[in-house]
Amino acid sequence: MFEPVAIAIIFGLLFATGLTLVFVPVLYAVFFRLNFKSSDV
Repeated sequence: MFEPVAIAIIFGLLFATGLTLVFVPVLYAVFFRLNFKSSDV
């Protein structure tokens, strides 16, 4: 009865963890690199 809910929660947590550990740092690095090159200080 609760198996689909448990599967959805597990995959949601895995997706959010992967998003936090991979996607956010990559976006930060890209944004920082672009901002650093354009400022030219």
